[in-house]
Amino acid sequence: MVLHDFIPSVSLSFVIQWFQDHDVHLKITRERISKLGDFRAGSGVAVPTISVNYNLNEYSFLITLLHEMAHAEVWLSSKKRNRPHGKAWKSAFLNLSQPYFQAEVFPVDLAAAFKAYLKNPTASTMSFQPLNMALKAYDKREHGLISIADLPENSIFRLAGGRTFIKGQKVRTRFRCICLNNKRVYLFNPMAEVSPESNKPKS
Repeated sequence: MVLHDFIPSVSLSFVIQWFQDHDVHLKITRERISKLGDFRAGSGVAVPTISVNYNLNEYSFLITLLHEMAHAEVWLSSKKRNRPHGKAWKSAFLNLSQPYFQAEVFPVDLAAAFKAYLKNPTASTMSFQPLNMALKAYDKREHGLISIADLPENSIFRLAGGRTFIKGQKVRTRFRCICLNNKRVYLFNPMAEVSPESNKPKS
């Protein structure tokens, strides 16, 4: 897998330059239920690492990457504990994103939603509904799949691996779902795509 398979081609030079300027690794991962990406600070000989889920559309991948790059910049500049999504991160996220707007990387509708979100960005881009909806419009969804957010509460759904779940209530930015295979509770990102097991919600 190479980076140009995951982000808009016009953004590639910006991203490559950033990684050349920062001692941070990028890891493209399998789909994760609870998050789209993360940043892990290095300790000892370990190098700080950004990870992003492989299955995101190119714009969602890029915005998630910028989100994590902002975390990396804050950590590299201070090497101390900061509020994860505090003022320093918000400022870094906004500043990192400006060249992408100037280069018109994002379609007009998505750029407007992203700019609105950046006025006061939160921990999850999916919690800002205009940006969430704008990003979903660029998904290449497989036949029969539906996002968690579009399922009625108490619906039963299935993941590609075969596990089935019951959709529960939203807890902050995630949906609380119970796995019918092991009775454990999992938190799902609203953008997670699943296969409805039944059109009739469980009573």
